[in-house]
Amino acid sequence: MEELAGNPRVIDLRETAALLALSEDGVRALATAGYLAPVSEAATQFALGDVKALLARLESTQDADLFFEDSFAVDPSDLIDALDGKAADMAERAFDVLQQALPEAAEWSAAERERFIEDARLRFEAILAITEHGEDRELMDELREVGAAASWAGSPLPELLLTLRISRDLVVQTAVEIAEERGRRWGFALALLLTRVLPAVDRMADAIALGYWLAVASEQEEVRARHESVMEATSDGVYELDLDGRIQYANPSFAVLVGRRVEDLEGADLADVLIPADPSVSIDVLTETAAPRRVELAVIRADGVRRMIEILAQPRRRGSEIAGFQGVTRDLTATLELEGQKDEFLALITHDLRQPIATVLGWGATLQAYGERLGPERVRAIGGSIHGQAERIARLADDLYDISRIAGPSLLLASRAVVVEPAIAAGLFSVEGGQAVELDVPGRLEVQADPRRLEQVVANLVENAVAHGSAPVRVEARQVGDVVEVAVSDSGPGVPDDVVPTLFSPVRTIGRADRDRSRGNGLGLSLVRDLVEAMGGRAWYDAEAPRTTFRFTLPTPRRH
Repeated sequence: MEELAGNPRVIDLRETAALLALSEDGVRALATAGYLAPVSEAATQFALGDVKALLARLESTQDADLFFEDSFAVDPSDLIDALDGKAADMAERAFDVLQQALPEAAEWSAAERERFIEDARLRFEAILAITEHGEDRELMDELREVGAAASWAGSPLPELLLTLRISRDLVVQTAVEIAEERGRRWGFALALLLTRVLPAVDRMADAIALGYWLAVASEQEEVRARHESVMEATSDGVYELDLDGRIQYANPSFAVLVGRRVEDLEGADLADVLIPADPSVSIDVLTETAAPRRVELAVIRADGVRRMIEILAQPRRRGSEIAGFQGVTRDLTATLELEGQKDEFLALITHDLRQPIATVLGWGATLQAYGERLGPERVRAIGGSIHGQAERIARLADDLYDISRIAGPSLLLASRAVVVEPAIAAGLFSVEGGQAVELDVPGRLEVQADPRRLEQVVANLVENAVAHGSAPVRVEARQVGDVVEVAVSDSGPGVPDDVVPTLFSPVRTIGRADRDRSRGNGLGLSLVRDLVEAMGGRAWYDAEAPRTTFRFTLPTPRRH
């Protein structure tokens, strides 16, 4: 950088600060103290020759000694002490500046004003402490906590940083005022102070901002986790779409309803997932809604099962703009099929309760009359029979309750990953003669199901086989693709061909004039079908099997 004679080279404030290794405020302080003459009234431009001359003087041992003798007689710590004594005054001034930047602050109560002034005084003390002693880990941790508390209280980060900026500017302004009042010998102390103040405030701002955003991220993660927990556990199907109708999110219940795996739904077109039973019906109504819309729709699931569902579809907005669509779905199939049948169901269940109740009453009377004469083995056998019949009564009561809730509809499924073998064993325990059933179930085979409902399904099918078939009764399970298939078979004569079409229908089974009511209530298979389909599977009678065989499938659990 060369200078032309009579035309000195001028550099700006930023270049001057870089050459002197000072902050821009430090350079202004040198100019105010008379160590460096600016060539502009705003002290934003300086002659390069003057800057080089100052550097040369500082690099000269003799001149440096004179310079230090003149300047360092006042230690920067003395200036910090002087500033510390004005912390309360600076806090008052900070509130005045805040009112100019945020007019609403003028409406604060006296208590709010006092709280702000006290907080401002503490900020000034913190700035001065960092300036004098350097960064303190404990103080930085406290500042991060301040930022986190502001986030939790809903305070905007810009306003928080604005108060810190006001504090910084007031420290600089007050330091300059003190140096001007006390003379040239305080100038260089001021310059050194300013080179420390600004980085100190920047570190404070960084700590507060870090604490603020960490708190925001933590809160968002908590909200996301809570939302995901609710969405994953709800019995209603939930989906979210983008503007093109592609699925961005689907919960397990929606996957069950459409007969797909959750991981296969992301990115899929809703029109390829919800297949109307009537080809003339368009699914576009769910992705062209500007207001909430309730739709009842018959759909064909991926496994061919027909279901009637209700969908509450609505737009998902970001501000005033539609950003996508979302829907809540509910299975209405059982409700529509069982409407008006509750009284008949109650009569049939009451009939079936008579036998186990009569058994319990009979054994109870026997124990009451002859208990002292009966041996331990006989008493144990009677107790086992009473226990088994009580389990049967409880299961029949559960069936009636579930039929009622399915027709409500208020049947809630606690769907989760279930190990098949212990669930089947638990189902057999409530069936008279269940201990004789043969099992062929892999030990760690899992399904996505409600464990209590799976037990009910198995118990109903096994009881049907024990009551109407012939030994041996066998339960087998195996994985077939994305589902687990369970088969309950016996050596009986099978189901007559004319009965097969209405085998799972509660209405037609109830209404059959030739139905042998001594053989059961006719609701077991209907309940099996409803529960299995509600859990995302399919139940059927396998007429082609060599033995009398009923089968059902359930989806395998989602893998993360």
